[in-house]
This record gives sequence, structure tokens and C-alpha cells, in this order.
Amino acid sequence: MTRESGGPQRTCGACRTARDKKDLVRFVLAPDGSVLVDYRQRLPGRGVYTCFDLSCLTAALKKNVFRRGFRKECQPVALNELQRQLCQAVEQKILNLIGIARKSGQIVSGTQAVLDLLKSANTPALVLLSDDISSAIGDKIRRSAESKKILCAQLFDKELIGQLLGKEERSAIAMEKCSLASTVMYELQRLEQLQREI
Repeated sequence: MTRESGGPQRTCGACRTARDKKDLVRFVLAPDGSVLVDYRQRLPGRGVYTCFDLSCLTAALKKNVFRRGFRKECQPVALNELQRQLCQAVEQKILNLIGIARKSGQIVSGTQAVLDLLKSANTPALVLLSDDISSAIGDKIRRSAESKKILCAQLFDKELIGQLLGKEERSAIAMEKCSLASTVMYELQRLEQLQREI
């Protein structure tokens, strides 16, 4: 199924709504019969799609959508396990995007560098704070970002952010305005939606 622009569409197995493939979550059946989230939509095998929300995931489990879609018996799967897999997949995608932005020189890291960038005329698209940033510094950066209507999210720890950037621990990064930043913001919204529903 394709839409007029030629992009592929799929139907949610739970609510039966047709959407762009990229807006749905794909699930595949592992060789051991367990259901896996295929967030990047690249794993081999038959796929089953659902909307990116808790109500469709719940309905898919109640209606045995996975068994019907895979045309095989599959191991019992719990809603919280699918949510956990999905959160991990979204977080991994965000990490990958930040890594790409770093390689292309679109990341500013370090609390003082981020604060300086927020005060400049060339404001960033988004700011990411570590989970373990000190509350005083975090509040200062958050207030500065919010005053300029810049998305400020809190995710990952200092050590992981530092490793991703090939540096010591980093508690704050800012991403310049670019298409990657738009994709990161989209994924952050998806993650927030998932965490809100858990």
C-alpha cells in the first residue's frame, strides 16, 4: 500500500488505521518465537505494525494481532516488555543521532559552552541535560533555554554523554539547528509519550 506521494504505508494491526510506515512501530518474530521491536524497520521476516501508543499496543495483545500477523504461534508477550524494548530502541536512536551530529560538528558540549551559546544570537535547536546534572546548573540552563523557547530535555548520564562525544563526562550539550535536530526532537517527543504512558 502506498500513498499518492509514493511513500509506503502500513496498517496498524490493532486500530486498522493506515499510516506512513515510518509513523508506525514494526514488530518481528525472533527464531525462538518471541516478539521483538524492530524500531529501525530493518530486521528480516514478516512484520506486524501498530501505532505508537499504549492503547494500540494493548489492543494488539488482546486481539492476538501478533499471532495472526505472523501466521505462527509466538511466545506470550507482556505489555511492559514491549514498552521497555520500545523505550530502549528510541533512546538508542537518539544516541545514534547525537553521534552523527557530533561527527558533523553540530554539537556544543559542556555547561559553560551551552550557556554561552544560549546567550548568543545563534541559538541552538535543542539542549540535552544529563540525568545526573546538579540541580542548580540544570535549572540555570533550563531557564535560559525556556526563555528563548528552546526545547530542553533531560536524558542519559554524564558518563554516557561524554563517551558518545569522545570526551570526559558532559552534563549538557546543545545541538545546532539542522535536520538532525528536528529528528532528535521528534524522537524525544516519542520517548516522552512512551514514558508518560508507562
